[in-house]
Amino acid sequence: MNSLPSVKMDENYRGRLKEFHTKDDIPAEWRDTPIEAFILSQNFGWPVQPSGHPELLISTCIEFRYALPIPRMYAYVIRRASGRVIGSEFSVGYTLSKGVRNLVLIGHNDCGMCKMSENAPGVVAAFVEQGWSKEAAEAYVQKHGTRHAIEDELDSLKDEFMRLKTLFPKINIAPLFVCLHDSRLYLPEWYSKDLGCEPAYNHVSDQLIASLP
Repeated sequence: MNSLPSVKMDENYRGRLKEFHTKDDIPAEWRDTPIEAFILSQNFGWPVQPSGHPELLISTCIEFRYALPIPRMYAYVIRRASGRVIGSEFSVGYTLSKGVRNLVLIGHNDCGMCKMSENAPGVVAAFVEQGWSKEAAEAYVQKHGTRHAIEDELDSLKDEFMRLKTLFPKINIAPLFVCLHDSRLYLPEWYSKDLGCEPAYNHVSDQLIASLP
C-alpha cells in the first residue's frame, strides 16, 4: 500500500500547487476540451466518453504507483522515466497527424529521477546481470541517467512544458501534477493563461530541430 503523504502535507510542494476543488478551477483555455474531461475523470470521477478517435496525448512517468484513468480508444500515451518527452518528439508528431491537438504533461511527487545518483549503481548492476560489461553499462547509465535525471519535479515540469511549447507552439498543452498518495491532479502555481494559450514562436528553427536526440 502507498504510504506517501499527500502533497498538501509535504513542505517541498507547499504554496506551489493549486487544487481543483470544482470544475470552475480548471483554466478557461482547457474548458470543453479533452483536457477538461481528463481532469474531471481523475479528480471527480466523471466518466470519459470516447468518441472513437484519439483525442488526447498523455505523457507521464513510468511510475508504477500511478495508473491512468482512461478507457480504450481515447488517448495516446507516452510513459518515460521522468515523464518528459525528450527522445519521443516523433511520437508527438505522429499523434498530430492523427488529429490530436491536446497534450497532458503529468509530473508527480517522489520521482525516482530526483534520486538518480543513488539509483545509478543499481541500474548499472541490472545491465551487468543481463550480460553487459561493467564499463559499457556505466557509460550508458552515465549518458542516459544524466539526460533523465531531474532535481525538482515541478521545476522539471515547467522546463519541459516550455520546451514543448517552443517545439509545438500550436498544441494545447496542460502541465499537471499528480499526487501519488491519492492520484489527485493539481495545477502548478507557475502556470498561467499567457503561458498556455499564445504560441511562443510561429516558426520552429531548423537548428533546434536538428539538436533533438
